[in-house]
Parts: sequence; structure tokens; C-alpha cells
Amino acid sequence: MKIQELIKTQSELLWRFMGFFQSPFLRVLHALVVLFVILQLCSSTLMRVTPDGASWTAWYHMLEGMSLCVLGVIVAAYSLGKHGLKYFFPYLWGDVDQIRKDLIASLHGRLVAPRPGGLATSVQGLGLGALLLTAFSGLTWFLLWRDGSPAAHGWRVTHEWLAWLVIVYFIGHGGMALLHFFVWQRQVAKK
Repeated sequence: MKIQELIKTQSELLWRFMGFFQSPFLRVLHALVVLFVILQLCSSTLMRVTPDGASWTAWYHMLEGMSLCVLGVIVAAYSLGKHGLKYFFPYLWGDVDQIRKDLIASLHGRLVAPRPGGLATSVQGLGLGALLLTAFSGLTWFLLWRDGSPAAHGWRVTHEWLAWLVIVYFIGHGGMALLHFFVWQRQVAKK
């Protein structure tokens, strides 16, 4: 099988798999957020910013970051509007029963599907929070930097630290999603 055929086949299967959990609209938003986060992480390593100006890669990073702010708000508004806060943050209401059950199942080697108030949806809520915190701290830093504010440096450091939350989330959530996808593919899609 040629590499192009393999990519096409895997992309179609991934789209089908994500359809069990997300509407087509949310799948497109999700794919855009993933793409933008990858591009943000790559461009952040090439940024050069001083009080006097910024490199073209920094401007790219900043402008794309503003787009990611918009996408993050749309994803959060859509997801929270559809499911509500308790779906993603049950522990804020003291409800940890489903999370506990999911953790026990996971510790016994079983893959756990997303369910209201469960481990997977709680992790998704944390991802929404990490994305929004990182995007808006970057936007705040940018606005302060453009105004020449001395507070800009502190917000830049905050943004860089918060970006690590997104990196950890991206690796963990992305890795678990791919694991679920490959297990599903071996068990279901091949039949």
C-alpha cells in the first residue's frame, strides 16, 4: 500500500471513529485546534521578540494565536452549551463516582469510553481550560507588549509556563485518543 493510500485510509477511519463521539462540526473544529496547536508549538521555538520588534515567525505565532483564541472560545461555547459544566467538571460538584469507576477500569487495563462526568470528559474539560488559559495569556502578553507595558514580560513568562499544560495535555490526550483509535481499528473496523 502506498503512503498516500495509507494516509487516506487512516484519515477516513479516524473521521469515522471520531464520529462516535463528536458531531461533524465539532470534528472539524477539533481538527483545526489540533493543527493550530501543532503549528503554535513549532513556531514558538523560532520566535524572537524584543521591546523594539519581533521576527516574522513571532508575528506568525501571535496572529495564529489570536485565531486559536477564537477557535478555543467557539469549541468551549459549543461543548459547554451542548453538555454543560458538570459534564466536564463533575468534581466541582463533589461528584467523582464515574471518575473513580473509570480509573479502576483503566487500572485493570480496560479502555474507558467518554461518558458524562467520567475520566475522559473530565480530561477534556482540563484540556479546554489549558487551551483557553494559554491562548488568553498569550493575547494579554501581546497587547501589553504592543503597548510597551512593563507587565508584558511577566505575562510572557506566564504564557510560556501555561503552554506546558497544553504540551502535556496534547501528548497525554492525543496519545490516549490514538490508543483508543488503534484498539477500535483492530477490533471493530477490520470486521
